[in-house]
Amino acid sequence: MPVEPLLAFALLASQPAPVLRVDDPAPVSCLSSEDTRDAVAEGKVIQPAEASRKARHAAPGEVLRIRLCRQGEEYVYLVTTMKRDGRVARVTLEGQSGKVATVR
Repeated sequence: MPVEPLLAFALLASQPAPVLRVDDPAPVSCLSSEDTRDAVAEGKVIQPAEASRKARHAAPGEVLRIRLCRQGEEYVYLVTTMKRDGRVARVTLEGQSGKVATVR
C-alpha cells in the first residue's frame, strides 16, 4: 500500500475534535427606561447614578452611556466611559451589588 494515503489517513485521524464553547455568557437584552425604573423601585438593582459612579471609579472618564440589561437571570449595568485622551472603556457591573465584573 502506498505511504501517502496512510499518512493522510493518520493526519486526519489525529486532528482534534472541533472545540465547542460552553462557557459563552448568556445573551444580553437591555431594559427600557420604564423597566429600569421599575427594577430600581423594586430594589432589584442599585441606582443608575451609583452604577455610574462605580464605573467611573473603575474606568475614569465621562460616562457616555449606561444601560441596565438582563444577562440570563441576572441584571447587569453596561457602562461606556471615555477618557480625556479619547479612549473608550466598557464596564460591566453586577446590577444588584454594583461590583465591577469586567473592564474592557
